[in-house]
Amino acid sequence: MVRLREHIGTISWAVASRLLFIGYGFVMLVQIAVVPPHEYGLYALLVNVQTWIFILSDSSALLGLIQFGTKAEEQRRVNTLVGLLHTGVAMGLAGLFWIVRYPLAHLFQEPGLLQVADLLLPFCALSLPRTFCVKLLYRELAMRHVFWLDFSWVGTMAFLTLWLFWRQELRTFEDLAVIALVGMGTSSVFGILLCRPWLRFGWQGGIRLRTIVGFTFPQALASALHTGLRQLDVYAVQYFFGVAIVGLYQTAKTFYRVFDTIFDLVAGLLHPAAVRLLSNGAIEELRLLLAKTISITLLGIGMLVLLLELGGAELVLKPLLVAEYELAIPYFRLLAIGALGIPFAVLGPAILALGRSRRVLAHIALAMLLGIGTLGGVGIAGAWQLVPLGMVVYTLSLGILNFGFVRCYFQVPWRELFRALADIRGFLQSLSSRRVEG
Repeated sequence: MVRLREHIGTISWAVASRLLFIGYGFVMLVQIAVVPPHEYGLYALLVNVQTWIFILSDSSALLGLIQFGTKAEEQRRVNTLVGLLHTGVAMGLAGLFWIVRYPLAHLFQEPGLLQVADLLLPFCALSLPRTFCVKLLYRELAMRHVFWLDFSWVGTMAFLTLWLFWRQELRTFEDLAVIALVGMGTSSVFGILLCRPWLRFGWQGGIRLRTIVGFTFPQALASALHTGLRQLDVYAVQYFFGVAIVGLYQTAKTFYRVFDTIFDLVAGLLHPAAVRLLSNGAIEELRLLLAKTISITLLGIGMLVLLLELGGAELVLKPLLVAEYELAIPYFRLLAIGALGIPFAVLGPAILALGRSRRVLAHIALAMLLGIGTLGGVGIAGAWQLVPLGMVVYTLSLGILNFGFVRCYFQVPWRELFRALADIRGFLQSLSSRRVEG
């Protein structure tokens, strides 16, 4: 049986780490309050392409730390090969973006992309140690260390934001970029200090780079597609509607980070847990874990979306936004509808753990095509009010495809979707009976 209480420490630190980013969302409101939409839009173009690069590097390289680094005799070689691959992928993509910076600026009719390209290279270089260390800590399930590593990153950016705001020096894209680079550099240094016991490199072992790439390559393609729309849709928005609309849309995506945090938290815990259970032959335990994951996540997200659509979004966000950013609220409400697909879309890591990377790729490719087609239609129609619709269609489509496969493979009945309600009712009854006995 899967007993959550046995893992409550790990889960608690993981949740606390994700809450840091939700908390930083309120700090970002300070940035939004003083930085014009055009400047904030340029910042979104920088951060989103950097995020996409490192998500792609995570899936094409860092994923190997978990999949092949569990055996002590292979860890030095795995760390070395993955570190080299990670550096090559991340810096190679950043360098390619810099090489084509002038054609991109001409295509999108945005000179600010030249600044974005110039800052992307040092931003990615500073990101390399932090991202490597995070994956090492996930491999060791050292979630307390992950929390403090994330705190060093978010805390530094929060401090710089508030300090520059107090000095009335927070106004431009360059100011936001300085905050991002200093925060990333600080976190990378702290990560190296935290991970000293596991930062072991060498050539001892028998694992080959070909083996790692053979496993990660299909997942890298899947991540390129999956995160391409999630992160790079801002470039399509910029092409059709201009960088000021990007600033508004990015603001809505900042609020949507609540849902992204849930997705990342569950996916980050689900993949290593699924790999371990499958390696032990615990298929029934994995089935129960997936059922509980779907049910609990669906209940939490469903209640939150309902509150937002019934007026909670306007009630909470309108007092926090200056007038020129209020159009981000309907964008956020539309994005929230798509969040109903997250409890099912997050099952992708479980399918990957089964070795069905091609299945994952097929699901993502189909959902991406639907999402891109929707976003392209919105752009051609000039319907700027429906900019988030591409992401909504993508998330819902991916959720339907992933759940359909998991339900058939693990024989998950429909009633398991409501398992959380029964668990909560049983918990409340046990509390009630204890009070009576007391």
